[in-house]
This record gives sequence, C-alpha cells and structure tokens, in this order.
Amino acid sequence: MPTNAQTPVAPEHQGKNILEEILSGLPPHVRNTLQKFLKEILAGIIIVVLAISSWFGYSAYITRQENQAAAAMGTAMQQPDSAKMISALEKVVHKHSHTVVGKHAQLLLGAVQRDSGQVEAAKKSFNKAKREFSEDNFLYYSALMGLGYLQENDAKIDEARQAFKSSSETQLGFEAIAALDFARVSSASGHNDEALEAYNKYLSLKPQSSQLDFVRHQVMKLSSEDKRPEEDLAHEKKNGD
Repeated sequence: MPTNAQTPVAPEHQGKNILEEILSGLPPHVRNTLQKFLKEILAGIIIVVLAISSWFGYSAYITRQENQAAAAMGTAMQQPDSAKMISALEKVVHKHSHTVVGKHAQLLLGAVQRDSGQVEAAKKSFNKAKREFSEDNFLYYSALMGLGYLQENDAKIDEARQAFKSSSETQLGFEAIAALDFARVSSASGHNDEALEAYNKYLSLKPQSSQLDFVRHQVMKLSSEDKRPEEDLAHEKKNGD
C-alpha cells in the first residue's frame, strides 16, 4: 500500500528553497543577477550560522570555566587559616590560570603570602600577577603596590619609590594612597622636595581624609626643613659681616 511519506529535504536544499522564494519577490534584473551567485550566497549564510553557533558555544564554555574558578576562589577565601588559604589559592591559580578569576587569585595569593610572612613567595606571586595585566589595568598597579611595600621592607627604597610614583600617576583609584606612600619613602630617603609635592597632592585628592592632621604636620615639617638651610646661610653671612 503506497504511503504519503516524504523524503526529508537536506538543510542546504531547504536554505536554497527559502532563498529562491526571497529572490522571486525581487525585480527581474536583480533576481537574475543574484541567482548566478545563489550557491555562494547560501555558502556564506551557512558559514555565518556556523560562526555564530561556535561563538555561543565558546562563550558558554568560557562562562562555565569562570564560574568554576569563582566557586574555587570562594572556597579558598573561606579557609580558616592563612596556610590553608594559601594552599587553596595555589590550586585555583594552577587549575584556572587561563581564567580572569585565576589571574585575580594570583594577586590575592601574593597578598596572603605577604601578610603571613612568606616574603619571597609573595614577590613571585606579585610579579606573576603584574605580568598578567596591562599597564592600564587597576590590578596591574595592585600588584605593583604590593611589590613596592615588599621592596620598602627590604630597604630597597629607590625601587619602592618608583613603584609608588608610577602608581600615583595613574587615574585608576591609586593616586591618593600611592602619593602618600611615595611621600613617605621620599622623605625617608632625603628627597624632601618630592615628598612635599606628594603630600600636597594627597591633600588635594583627599581633603577630608582621616589622616589630614598627620599629612599637614608632615607638610609643615618639610617646609620648615627646606627653609632652614637658607636661614643658616643668612645667619652665617650675618656673623661673617
């Protein structure tokens, strides 16, 4: 007994039929021109569809990877002591280094290592984190500031000054705290003019800061020290006369 079953139409034939229907509604001269390139048009559409499908698949994969990294990061942050937290963060960095969360974990690992006294390990972590981000990124300067504090503790004042100076010249939210750090190490190393300029910059950025009295005191102190050599010279000149 004959059946009414129809042979399935291949996707490319379906696409071709749809295109032909679209072309049938166009003016004859336009339709005749486009029909010559019907296969090319159909191939182009298939390529675009495949590209879109691939992109959504890749995007879903990336999202899944980031979510897994974020979950691991959350678990690491809930560890009861620094040793376990460091161990958990190291696992996040190792397993999820290709994700954005993994890069953030590298920076956080440096901070926890520094706070727990693992200075050399912290230096390595901050340096790795710094390489992960571009110089227009907030997190690049987070790593740079972390290195600056470690350099200051190691009495590498010139290196620390450069780290704080670079951070104070950004417009990424580090300007005030970095200016204060730069002023401190500059004053300690005898660069009073630069320290005074940095303290004044801090005052302009944070006029309502809780450290206002301290910074003003430093400004007055440095200003008086700058005047002292001139006063001593004038005093000597007067006595010589």
